[in-house]
Amino acid sequence: MAASAQTGSVKVHKKDSDYADSMKGKGYPWRFPLLGSKVASRGFSLQYPVGAMINFSPGSQKVNISDLKVGIGSHEPVDLDFVKFGEVKAEIQALTARMDLWVLPFLDVYGIAGKVWSKTNVSVVSPIQFNTEANFDGHVLGLGVTLAGGYHGFVSINDFNHTWTILDNIEGAVKTWMITPRLGYNFNFPKDRMLTFWVGTTGLLVDKGTAGSINIGNLTEDIPQDKLQEIKDETASWYQGLSRPQQIVVKDIADKLIDKIETNNPDGVIINYSLRKRPVSNWSMLVGGQYQFSKRWQARVEVGFLGGRQSGLLSANYRWRW
Repeated sequence: MAASAQTGSVKVHKKDSDYADSMKGKGYPWRFPLLGSKVASRGFSLQYPVGAMINFSPGSQKVNISDLKVGIGSHEPVDLDFVKFGEVKAEIQALTARMDLWVLPFLDVYGIAGKVWSKTNVSVVSPIQFNTEANFDGHVLGLGVTLAGGYHGFVSINDFNHTWTILDNIEGAVKTWMITPRLGYNFNFPKDRMLTFWVGTTGLLVDKGTAGSINIGNLTEDIPQDKLQEIKDETASWYQGLSRPQQIVVKDIADKLIDKIETNNPDGVIINYSLRKRPVSNWSMLVGGQYQFSKRWQARVEVGFLGGRQSGLLSANYRWRW
């Protein structure tokens, strides 16, 4: 949800050598980062250790679904192993705030909190073809660490975070681990200005089990009514091969969907479900950059791609001493 791309410490630009000389003489007067005095005494310019960041992160992720179980109303969920899926894509927008602290010149720790809007588009290809869409809102909380270092302008920025996303009508939190190593280069300018570019990769590990419920009225689907009628009349050829519990659940759902189409009144029918999901690939690529206007203000942009994942990041960061 939130990436960290500060480099911790950099060699001071030649035009700011007076500042470096003064730091060598005075030491480092602030509490953080620890060992800051030792690093500053060697002519490194440390960024301000405390930061507050606002992030906007739009993105999408293709996922594979298996082990689907569905129940309606008071019925226990039934295994629907005969359902085959096409493309399943989760689209997410997140607005988060992040607070961070450079504990050591190379170690940053942070917390994340924010709002999430999610839409999942599901394509079913068998036994009948249709598309459906479900929308969820929720909140996200997370913790992370960044390990950073540099040498002659080259920087290594390695981010690790764990988030808990709580969505409407989803049981429990969706737990996600994200690992993001980056390699970049710093361009230093006078008056503490800096431009950094990087490339990297993102590893996404998601808690695979999901269970929840959804009001049938909140679903958007394009199932042909004649196909639903075949299920209701028990004349669909594939329907005959189902177990009796599967037939009951499928017929119930078809009956309620027909009512929804004909009367536009789903009558608060709740579908309960559980499934297992995983990204089509756990890894994707990214490119990004950050401009530092001063030691207090930075702006960042990042784009992720490949591996069935598309993502973006826009952020603004304000920092201060402590």
